[in-house]
Amino acid sequence: MRVVLVLITILLLTSCGASATAVATQTGGGTAVAPTPVPSPTTIPTSSFYAIELSAGQQALVKIDHVFAIRHTIFQVPTNGWLASFDLWPVAGSGGQFVVAYAPPPPPGEINFGFTSLYLLPQDGGEMEPLLGPQVDGELFFNPVWSADGQSIYFSHVTPREGEEYAFDTTLERLHLPTGHIDLIAADAIWPQPSPDGTMLVYVLVEPVTLANSLVVADPDGGNVRELAGVEMFTAVDAPVFSPDNQMLYFSAVEPAAARSWWERLGGVQVAAAHNLPSDWYRLPVTGGEVERLTTINGVGLYGRFAPSDVPTFAFTSQEGIYEMAADGRDLQIWLAGVFTDSLAWTP
Repeated sequence: MRVVLVLITILLLTSCGASATAVATQTGGGTAVAPTPVPSPTTIPTSSFYAIELSAGQQALVKIDHVFAIRHTIFQVPTNGWLASFDLWPVAGSGGQFVVAYAPPPPPGEINFGFTSLYLLPQDGGEMEPLLGPQVDGELFFNPVWSADGQSIYFSHVTPREGEEYAFDTTLERLHLPTGHIDLIAADAIWPQPSPDGTMLVYVLVEPVTLANSLVVADPDGGNVRELAGVEMFTAVDAPVFSPDNQMLYFSAVEPAAARSWWERLGGVQVAAAHNLPSDWYRLPVTGGEVERLTTINGVGLYGRFAPSDVPTFAFTSQEGIYEMAADGRDLQIWLAGVFTDSLAWTP
């Protein structure tokens, strides 16, 4: 199933289609694991991770204690279901909510192509609540993230183009939860992420013909668009995130040489995003400028978040495990080995 989903991701801006329904969660208990070495107690964050773990072919949304590395299952994905990503609006203790992009299991004998709808899920587990689903065949919702004030959700939306076979439009939109109103933020845009102070929004703009990527910073409503200079060297960029002080942008990117190699393997299929290709972390000022490379791991599925601690710690998931490093890329290490995909969140 993963192969099918990877190909769907690669061709995301050119082909999609399916439907979705709500399902009940399945919860489980905690399992103790031996943690790998972590930073010294004077610098270690004391909160917990939330991540999507893939083990023995099964996905689960898990909470992992950062001190003792104890796992607790929040949502066990049913066989043939697909949890693409999540974002958390946290509340200390409990009471927060995940927004998730999820494709429930299809009827027996059918393939799950990973066409996701949006759901809300309590922070401590429970029943999924449908939020946004398809109104027509071929509609897809993905990349959901909370606004800085917790009142809105940004997401990308794929819809079939009327009257054109195998033609689709991708838009970045914002759902205002108290009213249900949806705003159009940008066309041909994916990977939205608001700044911690709520004054900016970053996203990846994908040119629909060449699939060239660029980083764009805008106001929260999509106005005052600024395409950042400095990322032209990369064939694909994704998973942007602001630094805690709102001054820097971190992002995952694929070097041109790596992209060419994958182009040859895929027989000419262009890649719309870096997420399923070997990539590394980079950063640049929110105003654009010189790009600084932070890692040289050639990891797959990189997705990162800063820890809520006094000492800036950047953690990120990958198909090799959960990594941690200082904000400038120093002290990089695998904190917990395993396969963790596409999302990461910290408790307060």
